[in-house]
Amino acid sequence: MRFLKPFLVFTHLALTMIASSASPRRVAIVGAGAAGSSAAYFIQEELLAHGEQPAEIHVFERSNLVGGRARVGTVEYNNRTLYFEQGASMFISKNFHLMEMTSKFNLTLCQHPCTYAKGDGGHTTAKLLESSLGSYGIWDPEDLRGSGRWIVGPGNNWRLLDALKALWRYSGPGDYSHVQKRTRTAVDEFLQSYKVFNDTSTIYSTWEEYLSDKPLLQSSLYYSAYEYYLSAKEGVRRKFLEEVVSLATRVNYMQDIDKVNSLGAHISMAAGSDAAYSIAGGNYQIFDRMLASSASHLHLNTSIAEIQRSNKTTGTYTVLTRSNDVYDEFDSVIIAAPLSLANISVIENKYQDHTEYVHMYVTFAIGTLRNDLFPKGKIPRLVVTPYKTTKPFNCLSILACLGSEELNSSRQCRDGPVLVKMFSHKRIDLEKIFAKVEWHHEQEWHSYPKLKPLNAGFVQQDPQSTAYYLHRSLPPPIILDRRDSNNGVYYINGMEALFSTMESQTVAAKNVIRLALFGTPNSTI
Repeated sequence: MRFLKPFLVFTHLALTMIASSASPRRVAIVGAGAAGSSAAYFIQEELLAHGEQPAEIHVFERSNLVGGRARVGTVEYNNRTLYFEQGASMFISKNFHLMEMTSKFNLTLCQHPCTYAKGDGGHTTAKLLESSLGSYGIWDPEDLRGSGRWIVGPGNNWRLLDALKALWRYSGPGDYSHVQKRTRTAVDEFLQSYKVFNDTSTIYSTWEEYLSDKPLLQSSLYYSAYEYYLSAKEGVRRKFLEEVVSLATRVNYMQDIDKVNSLGAHISMAAGSDAAYSIAGGNYQIFDRMLASSASHLHLNTSIAEIQRSNKTTGTYTVLTRSNDVYDEFDSVIIAAPLSLANISVIENKYQDHTEYVHMYVTFAIGTLRNDLFPKGKIPRLVVTPYKTTKPFNCLSILACLGSEELNSSRQCRDGPVLVKMFSHKRIDLEKIFAKVEWHHEQEWHSYPKLKPLNAGFVQQDPQSTAYYLHRSLPPPIILDRRDSNNGVYYINGMEALFSTMESQTVAAKNVIRLALFGTPNSTI
């Protein structure tokens, strides 16, 4: 398996196997993304910490790649191979698991956005390419002046002047300070997850239990970011919400502040309050190496159709693929893929996840931007269209300026070719963006969960009746089936109904595998 190196964490698995004569646990994991790869890694780590022999793990992945939404793209340009993030593109320094694995596997950390070039001039060189731009702009494409207008324009590279403009526009620092305070509290509550992992007696059997001692995370789920921050208690102005907070939620989750829960807004704003990083060559490498170091049996291009209880007295499970292959005798099955997208029958369709995902297009292109696309002058690294505007794109990010180095940085991007990444709800007409396109790649997928507020509504209990009852949505369960304290079917991705990041998937995976391996008095069903 790729990237398996002698120094990796579990090189002493064979010695541990000899130490015990009992048969190893057999665990099936569905999905090799952030959640599935982390689950495989943490299973072996937890078993070793408890003095048990490693498990026999089989990981089933329907695609031909490890990493899930953490996916790297490449393109050959001017005798170099450019590497850029196609999916999950960044994490922050407070993301303990991702930072720890970056160090453990000796990966190269770089400031986001991170475009990596290899093979410059035919030599085996590698370097990071920068866009040479450090600001963002909110651009209204429907302004009547032809090239639209900057609602919030590119910075002047003079921080004091930019800060004074922001203070004037948003009537002082109050709104920013208040939102950042809420963001820090949300991050601090999430960081409690790591402390819990030091206490082996604490294992959450539902996501409601996980949230029970995190009041801000819990309350933030029930209202949209717009409702939450406009409330009398919060009192944030509409302009700040629609221009700053909405910019963050549109870029991070492709959802506006009136659609996304306020926890999604807190998570989106966290990237602005902490350093944002990527891995040179692709974030997927973290999960690829976690999976490799777990010594799992990896089954790529293998789509799972059904998970059933085995027709035996062993209390085990059977996994059936869409190509009619049968894998039997698993003590536990851990589902680390969204059930609402995977179309897997779990115990005769005993449970289905109805979490919806955002359908979107991610378009990458190398080309020269049209001179009349934006107003004359500087262009920012990140261009976002206003709240509720979806044409011609939600956001455009300049990943690298590829023009002649003889030009100054701003002219490199305006007059020369650029590598860009664009988010949109529909296919983009590239002729409206570029004067010349040298290469492009379009990716259509369901990328982010729709982080709908969980506020209560009223539904009919009986279609034939006029009576309604109060109903509040709940996150999907973790335990889908349980035969005894050591055998069951568990679901990691239910946490995505709350919020979704690479790091939260690793945290969810760690809790779920501890539940699967060691159980808890409160986890029976």
